[in-house]
Amino acid sequence: MTATQTKQTEPTPENDVAEPAAFGRLVAIDPLDFDPDGGTEKLVIVDPFNHRKKRKEGDTTEPDPALIASVEEVGVQQAIILRPQEGERDGQLGIVIGQRRTLAAYRVASAAAKEGREYLPIPAIIRDDLRGVDDEALTVSMVENLHRRQASAQDDVDAAEQLALLVKAKKVPKARKRSLAAAIGRTEEELDAAHKVAQMDPETLEGLRGEEIEFDWVELGDFDEVKGVSDAQVMLMRAKATDEQEGNAKRGAWKTTMQELRARKARDERVKTLTAELDEQGVQRCEWIEDWEWSTARPVDELVTAIGMPMSVQTHRETCDGHMATIDPEVAEVVWLCADWEKHDHRVAGEPVSSGDDDEPDDEATAKAAAKAEAEREERRRVKVNNLAWRTARDGREAHIAEMCAEKGEAPATVKDFVMRTLIQGDHHYQHFLGSNEHGKLVARFLGDERLARLSGDIVAALVKKTASRRYWWVLFAVVAAAYEAEHMRDDAWRGEPHYHFGPSVRGRIRRHTAEWITFLAEHGYGLTDVEKETVVTAEEEAKAEAELKADRERRDQELEAELEAERAKREAEKAAAIQKTLHGDGASEEGSDTDTGTDEPEAPGAPAGNGQEEDGQE
Repeated sequence: MTATQTKQTEPTPENDVAEPAAFGRLVAIDPLDFDPDGGTEKLVIVDPFNHRKKRKEGDTTEPDPALIASVEEVGVQQAIILRPQEGERDGQLGIVIGQRRTLAAYRVASAAAKEGREYLPIPAIIRDDLRGVDDEALTVSMVENLHRRQASAQDDVDAAEQLALLVKAKKVPKARKRSLAAAIGRTEEELDAAHKVAQMDPETLEGLRGEEIEFDWVELGDFDEVKGVSDAQVMLMRAKATDEQEGNAKRGAWKTTMQELRARKARDERVKTLTAELDEQGVQRCEWIEDWEWSTARPVDELVTAIGMPMSVQTHRETCDGHMATIDPEVAEVVWLCADWEKHDHRVAGEPVSSGDDDEPDDEATAKAAAKAEAEREERRRVKVNNLAWRTARDGREAHIAEMCAEKGEAPATVKDFVMRTLIQGDHHYQHFLGSNEHGKLVARFLGDERLARLSGDIVAALVKKTASRRYWWVLFAVVAAAYEAEHMRDDAWRGEPHYHFGPSVRGRIRRHTAEWITFLAEHGYGLTDVEKETVVTAEEEAKAEAELKADRERRDQELEAELEAERAKREAEKAAAIQKTLHGDGASEEGSDTDTGTDEPEAPGAPAGNGQEEDGQE
């Protein structure tokens, strides 16, 4: 058990009074000479009077991942304090200050030794003056821990922002940048986001720091962008928890939630703009109501005139005193209303019309008509909201695809299989995509090269030439992804297949390719939006219903075949029985004829009395 002494305090001149070396001896300690369990075999142990203690709950001696990452990159930068031990521990050194740093270095060195890598020693100051002075040793430890000023979140971010600026200004190589980020317990991505976080309100920053689910700097920068949106913090915390539970390193749920929050922010801003415009025009406004059925007001597009003619906004504005407006917050659109449709002699579209006292519609017919009209209104609103949500999801989905296509390594087997199936099968949708205008545009977007928007022969040849062989599959995946996005993810794909003859108003089942594509992306780190989840669930239910219908058809066909087979067998049996009966009946008749001929029936006149033998016998 030895310590390598690298520096020692200046020796005291002989004519001066010797005083204790207050700053001790600076030495280098091998991290593997530390025994975390306090045994007697290693040089360094935790001093019995160290202020920090191991605890089952809230153990402050445990180094966090950030500290371990920092030690792995740049080693222990602040010297620890040791003091010589006495009694049965004589010859060992006890840690008075620096227990967490030493434990972090020990773990880094242990991992490096197993892998045959080098590791850095720990700088340490040996305080001989504290040998046997337990009370002072404890005091030193307490002072170090109690008086240590915890750097604020803003301090950390400001320092990181300066580091990021230096890295950018000096054009530091990527490997060096990664090393610098790891040294402060952060990633390159977080280092790039430091400038955003540095602009955050200090109170907000400190408040988020104390939350149970703590955001990293990238997430803090995102949150600052949408913090004004209602429930933004709660939604993002749930998204981060989802990514952590699913082990999604690509932040799929987080990115999807951010996309939704950005869309909400844009809608909120649009609502404010529309509100200001209506107020400037002097238009009477009211608050949005989810269910107009229970209000005296009604949207104009749901009304007809007293004689059943459609009510236009222009006509209503010019002829009705109850003309007013509201704003639908989900789609950020102005909705024109009649403040009191009954008072102004309007009718709700779809309700029965009475032609007189003798022709009053019954209550049941009225209720059915009202329910039908309400269902149609609700469906129209659902289509409008889901179409908007589907379009909003596209940006986040395509960004995720572009991120996949930008990966440098070999594509995983699941991506290769998906590409091969699509290219080999080559259905009519894929053929249609190859001849469409979306072909080059989407490929260019996914591969991050606008020149590919025009996929001419020379551009394709240049792409092939510059693409490394390990990247071939990602280029092909970009083409396949573009085909799925163009052909199977259109604005209303969530509603199902449009009818070939009757148009988009009549919908069939959701395309198998649509659900297949969404599921594939989810398996590769993409976080599904609510409308995408609903689409997949609906497709699964439709497929299940189709499979059950097919199984039922097959069962009925089998039952019918069995019945027909039984009927055929029955007919065959009856036919065989009839034949057998016929054959049996003919034989009996012939026997009877022979017997009867010899006994009962008289012989014909002139016929011989017997056969020739009898005649011979008689003779």
